[in-house]
Amino acid sequence: MASQQTAAEPQGSFAGDLLGMFNFFIDPQASAKLIRHRWFWIGPLIVASIIIAVVTLQLAPVTMEVLRNTPPPENVTPEQYQTGLGYQAMGMKVVAYLSPVFAAIMTAIFAAILLGTSAVMQIKAKFLWLFNLIAGLSLISALERVATFAIIKLKGDISTKAELQPPLGLDIFFPESANKFLVAFMSFFSVFQIWYIVMLVLVFAAAFKVSKGKAFAAVSPILILLMLFRMLGGFAR
Repeated sequence: MASQQTAAEPQGSFAGDLLGMFNFFIDPQASAKLIRHRWFWIGPLIVASIIIAVVTLQLAPVTMEVLRNTPPPENVTPEQYQTGLGYQAMGMKVVAYLSPVFAAIMTAIFAAILLGTSAVMQIKAKFLWLFNLIAGLSLISALERVATFAIIKLKGDISTKAELQPPLGLDIFFPESANKFLVAFMSFFSVFQIWYIVMLVLVFAAAFKVSKGKAFAAVSPILILLMLFRMLGGFAR
């Protein structure tokens, strides 16, 4: 029994998992094997957390400068607006320094959702496997943050909140004056988001030996949730 469990759930080595996590960019078959390694999630979450922290802290001065030069919303006094800016600056630091905690929580939530849909669809999955799956794919999301950071730094002169979210998808065809929710919806279809979705479906299908259509149906709640997050982000524009 013990030998069968070991064969079914290989432990893997830390170095092997660390190098193997980059398979989540291009190799669904190799990635599907990695999600059964007990401690695989450590490497991707560390890398993603570091990227989140560094990008957030590096962009904090630019963000605060833009917000200081943005007129207060209606029914908000200048004093209230300045107080809000102080809280926002503090919030960015909290996000940066506690990024490992936030990353782990969001990964656990997504994994729990996938576990629920897998149970409904009679797909034999374990929470740890799905946690590893989402952790590995977080590298693609982290790469999107790097791309956003690079574009902002290359542009240099940032004066509006919309410029803090440079277009990486279909929103590139919309001007800043367009409806912010429409722009947010179209921004969901970015190169990185599509990449994330494709790899999520392919790795899930390979890991649990199901068709790509069934895999897409199983992960669809995650896609809906990601789209809702992106739509809520439209408020920040």
